Amino acid sequence: MRYALLSYLRCPECGDALACLVTREVATPTSLFVAAEAERAPAAGSAFAASPRFAAQTPFAARLAALGAPAAPSRNREAAVAAGLLVCGGCARYFPILDSLPELLPDHLRSPSRDAALLDRVAPALPADIRSALRAPAAADHDAGAHYKRAEMEIVSKLERPEEFFGPGFSAPFNPGNNEFTQYLVSLFGAVVRLLDLTGSSQSAVVLDSGCGYAWTSEWLCRSGFETIGVDICRAYLEVAITRMGDAHPHLVVADVEHLPLAAGCADAVLAYESFHHVPDRAKAMAGYARVLKDGGPVVLAEPGEAHESAVGSVDAMTKYGILEKGMELADVERYIAGLPFAPPEQHYVLRASAETLAAGIDLPSAWRHSLFHGNLFRIRKDAARIAPTVAAAPRAPGAVAPRTYEELHAVHEQAIKEMTARVQRLEAELHQATLDITAARAAAVIAQRTVGDMERSLFWRARRGWVRLAALLGLR
Repeated sequence: MRYALLSYLRCPECGDALACLVTREVATPTSLFVAAEAERAPAAGSAFAASPRFAAQTPFAARLAALGAPAAPSRNREAAVAAGLLVCGGCARYFPILDSLPELLPDHLRSPSRDAALLDRVAPALPADIRSALRAPAAADHDAGAHYKRAEMEIVSKLERPEEFFGPGFSAPFNPGNNEFTQYLVSLFGAVVRLLDLTGSSQSAVVLDSGCGYAWTSEWLCRSGFETIGVDICRAYLEVAITRMGDAHPHLVVADVEHLPLAAGCADAVLAYESFHHVPDRAKAMAGYARVLKDGGPVVLAEPGEAHESAVGSVDAMTKYGILEKGMELADVERYIAGLPFAPPEQHYVLRASAETLAAGIDLPSAWRHSLFHGNLFRIRKDAARIAPTVAAAPRAPGAVAPRTYEELHAVHEQAIKEMTARVQRLEAELHQATLDITAARAAAVIAQRTVGDMERSLFWRARRGWVRLAALLGLR
């Protein structure tokens, strides 16, 4: 982990800045694709990186700040953190840095036993008062999409041949033996990167690559001169990415995009390349994008359409691995951003059309037919002055003042999401019970049918049918 990343990281639970305990530092080769300097890079041999400004004004935050070493900005291209601990100045939670990857997951997705073992290992490097004040992960809030997220996090345990599953990641985006797919990936990236509007004077722009997977998109953005932060919930994908790229890789973080551990207003653009359709709570993820984006910055989505979840490959992936596969259309994106500071979403098309086709005119159906890509391209631009009226109409107590600030609007939006989630969960429970009842009724019907069939095949009923036929022949009935 490069020291420059510390400027952007925040606690996923409370949002405060993070102190960094360095337990193992490694020398790295000079790379033109990472920032030359970092304001929090410490002098060589320091146990704590230079301290941030904590939002919390507490003795604990002051104590953490006092532990920070003097900054040595030029060391950002000379050294990186291979192992250590990130400590929140606000809520005193701690998060691991393992094998150069910071892991900033919300409490309910963490591994408490593993993190506790890590804390025990680094305890000798921590002052006793800091160690005693650290907070373990709290009891989990319910997350309706947690099972999808855990399915991705635990993908390795579901694989019979991991080398085949992860194989494409070591050469991404190039796929030996499948040049058609390679061309598709490269051409799609070429289309979406232009929609990010990162040109000319924005060479130091910060790009969040959300759900970056094997991080080849992060790598290409980084090599284009942008300060890129790749985020994915699956550590295994990012480990493959580091193996492929080596020490000159861009910033990579293990995190949940619904709980983005990044500073407000730090990003110039957000890219979700073939990843947003795996996110369970998309409105919550969009709220996170709105928070970390600068005003005017775009979110660009390159995602499959609504037919995606019924495709054979998608059904197979959901069945085998439990990963969410749900595409989206323009109306869906409009719902995801309702109540957030975004301008109306744009849908973009990259067309393969002849002069004759253009002369005949292009409407939406023909645009889809002539599109180079089978998915959808959306761009949503942050507009801090624009709030969808759905939030202003949200129920509030009599006499309550209408929310004005972004934070107040975000709180209303979060409450609406919680209420809707609870309603969906109740409906899911009712549907599950109805399914169980129908299954039981079917089973009872099958048993009854078998009983009647067994009875009709018995010796008594065969004899009875014989007597009935004989009686009919003799005219006795």
